[in-house]
Amino acid sequence: MAKATKNEDHITGAEKSQKRLFKYKRAGVALSEDEVRAIKAGRKKLRADMRAQGIKSKKEFEITASSLGLYFDKQRGLALFWWFLRSKGGWILLGSAAALMLALFGLSAVTELQGHFTVSMSDDLFREGFTLSETKGFENPTTHLFATPAEGVPCVSILDIPTNVGEIDGAHNDTYFAYTFYVRNEGESPQGLDWSLQIRAESRELSEAAWFMIFVDDEMTFYAKANRETAGSEMLPPPSDTRRAYGEPPMYEMAAAPEEQYETIVSEKGITYWRIKPYVFEDEEVVKSGRFEEIVPGEVHKFTVVIWLEGDDPDCTNDRIGGHLGLEFEMDLVENKAA
Repeated sequence: MAKATKNEDHITGAEKSQKRLFKYKRAGVALSEDEVRAIKAGRKKLRADMRAQGIKSKKEFEITASSLGLYFDKQRGLALFWWFLRSKGGWILLGSAAALMLALFGLSAVTELQGHFTVSMSDDLFREGFTLSETKGFENPTTHLFATPAEGVPCVSILDIPTNVGEIDGAHNDTYFAYTFYVRNEGESPQGLDWSLQIRAESRELSEAAWFMIFVDDEMTFYAKANRETAGSEMLPPPSDTRRAYGEPPMYEMAAAPEEQYETIVSEKGITYWRIKPYVFEDEEVVKSGRFEEIVPGEVHKFTVVIWLEGDDPDCTNDRIGGHLGLEFEMDLVENKAA
């Protein structure tokens, strides 16, 4: 019998069902053997990554794994569970316990996920053969990524972000958070990909003072929440301030749309003074979303996310001290809407 090719193996594995008596499920849906293996491998890598960062809490591991889709539905104790439901008063006790557990889990999720940054792919992308990596060579391909949080960072200026921030793979925090990663189509057919950077947890309204840079294939755009008074861009310096300006437009050479994000204030004695204009968040939770209409097999795309507390933003006050942000970079398959 001829040996199957790598792509044939991928297709066969994705369609191969489990042969276990009690099948692994997620959200009530039975998984394929490939999905079971991928989740187990992902959980193992996530546990190692978190331990390497000094995070050993089992609860924190399970919350993070759940946010990345690296979990199975609970199967143990089902017989006892059904016996309990048949008993008198079982439903009342179960309902009370469930309400308490949901309240405790909600509190734990907000507390434990604060400050985390995760990158996750949908099951559809996984089935089509997409993988993630912290390196361009994809030495350790995976279906998820977990970045080291930046802790105790001060308020800084956009001028403090180094111009090579998008050239360093993986996590490279300083007085800011920075993370670079890659996605590749290892499947057999071209596919579209949707992505979005979302705020999942927050305390002390830290997003009011946090600014974001997103590099897509080394082209940079930057974002901040809308100005509270004008509902428009949080421009620095604001149009009403004639005392300050940027002598050099920060990160100008990397900007995807410099004509939209930088504005000349005045030119005097051969010196040009600038204003910067961050794009506004798409909504309260989504910083930015985007789409690749078609990624062909073997094609790679690179992302870098940079987050800092902008000291010149009027919302960067002492009220933000001790605040946290939990963020997720989500990737999903573009749905075919053709009827």
